[in-house]
Amino acid sequence: MSDSDRAVIFGRDAARYDAARPGYPDEVVAHVIDKVDPGYAVEIGAGTGKATAAFVGENRRITCLEPDPEMAAVLDGKRLPGVTVEIARFEDWNGEPGPVDLLYAAQSWHWVDPSVGFRKATENLRTGGVLALLWNVPLDRYDRFVDIYRELGPEVLAEQDGRIHERDQKGWLPELIANGFGECELFVHPWSSRLSAVEFRDLCSTYSDHMMIPEPRRARLLDALEEAVDAGGGWFEIDYEARVFTGRK
Repeated sequence: MSDSDRAVIFGRDAARYDAARPGYPDEVVAHVIDKVDPGYAVEIGAGTGKATAAFVGENRRITCLEPDPEMAAVLDGKRLPGVTVEIARFEDWNGEPGPVDLLYAAQSWHWVDPSVGFRKATENLRTGGVLALLWNVPLDRYDRFVDIYRELGPEVLAEQDGRIHERDQKGWLPELIANGFGECELFVHPWSSRLSAVEFRDLCSTYSDHMMIPEPRRARLLDALEEAVDAGGGWFEIDYEARVFTGRK
């Protein structure tokens, strides 16, 4: 499956994605807004809007770019004030008549073509504008369930998904600096989420590496994860690091 196809795989069950995926802590959004209080922002790979609502502000316009029509439809259906949704990849977007104060990508920049992304961000940002790359990185997705994954999802443990490995391990500061951004910074905010067995199953079902596992093995994996959480008391707490890379044009 090509990268462009992988980028829209999440739309297979957009409603479940919207319900299961975590949002972003207030501290993360405040960190970005403190750098540039944007009158106009563009969100890259907005998905169903897990980050969008947190960036909505009085007298603020946000253009949300999302290549998957199903994901975009969920976001558009929220009718968030000041938000316009466009079905488009950032690489294909024609831009706006005027410069952008803030370009941000939440859980999506690793899907952007690196030969295009930083250049296009520079072209569209105003002088003094900010590019912000946000991720929620789970720190303990597999440790408790390693035997289950060895049996039913060995390709997940093998980290064959280069995009996910890049998301979790990549430091983006050198790229920001190399592409002419100043005041480049990494902000890290630890937090956690407590999930029931069903909620954990639903969350795992939205991960692209899990979605790539063929049926019926994928269903057996999700069943086994749910059963393991139930057997362990019915709850599972995921520790996250919210990581925000920022640079100023």
